[in-house]
Amino acid sequence: METFSVMFRAGNLNLNAIVTEHSHHQKFKVELVTKESDPILLDRSPKGDWKIMQPGSRNFSNKDFEELEWAIEKKLMERYSVKNMLVLTDYSNEASNAAKYATELAQQLNTQKIFLYHSYESIALPATSFAPISGFPMESHDSSLKNINKLKSELEETDALKAEIEVRTDERELIYGVNTLVQQLYIGLVVAGITGKNTLERVLIGSNTLSLVKECLAPLLIIPSVARFEPIKTIVFACDLKRVSEATPVLAIKTFLQSLGAKLLILNVDSEGKHFTTDTLKEMSQLHEFWDEHEPEYHYIDHSDTAEGIMGFAKEKGAQLVITVPKLYGFLESLFHSSLTRKLTFNSYLPLLLFREDV
Repeated sequence: METFSVMFRAGNLNLNAIVTEHSHHQKFKVELVTKESDPILLDRSPKGDWKIMQPGSRNFSNKDFEELEWAIEKKLMERYSVKNMLVLTDYSNEASNAAKYATELAQQLNTQKIFLYHSYESIALPATSFAPISGFPMESHDSSLKNINKLKSELEETDALKAEIEVRTDERELIYGVNTLVQQLYIGLVVAGITGKNTLERVLIGSNTLSLVKECLAPLLIIPSVARFEPIKTIVFACDLKRVSEATPVLAIKTFLQSLGAKLLILNVDSEGKHFTTDTLKEMSQLHEFWDEHEPEYHYIDHSDTAEGIMGFAKEKGAQLVITVPKLYGFLESLFHSSLTRKLTFNSYLPLLLFREDV
């Protein structure tokens, strides 16, 4: 549930309304004063069709309601567009590669501003017989600012860069710092790099990225260390046939797809050989209701390893990006056990875009 304000025109008046959305952007309560006794109630279908469920006490015309609906639609589009992008860096080669990828992606998304962010929180190293003292600051604010401005200068040399680049650096815990900036700066996409070279790097870099998978408030784009930017023309949306209507962030994903203008392939991988049941047929029907207007291709395949099935399919189809919703494929059982997210990110050359489950 989210509350926001919109301005719309009713007759000769410009009015401000308080809008509360729920049921995954399908139901809206509109009030012109707080705790209004007879508010306007609107329904919005997954296809974007509006219906007045309760007109409220004001004598609005059909044109006035159309103005209100358009104002809400515009606000939702702004909410899920990628006007502002947050790119995380620890100055590693993997993070620098992710930043370069993000800079080029920003051109395709028409992103207006890129924020580079580095958290230089202290890292407490475990005490050993060789190093009995644990925990010390890894860097200062001045050194972090120097490094992040150097990265900014390098990125600004990118051909045809249109987005403005700003820097942010502080000593806040990473997840808290990221989510604070997401809310303050209206971030539409967070970009992070990941590596899989050795155990130490997986702990220091991989664990942070995988923690973001669980906690990040904005869509999270994970860039493997070997990924190189290609214009995104084909996207694989890997989805489970469970709780499609309850959990899929349809509006957020649709807004991103529309920004890219890419071809959509919707994929379900059956790793248990159960094939279709009454429940899965119902979920498939919901899937088609959500996505048919985008004219996607639907694919249903069997594979004993879901991660390998997804990435093998994406490679076969020449996709440039894989999208999924972590909870729908059970990514988050444990950050330090084998999970689908770790397989997808550590063993892939394709970027992985993760959207939060609708709640």
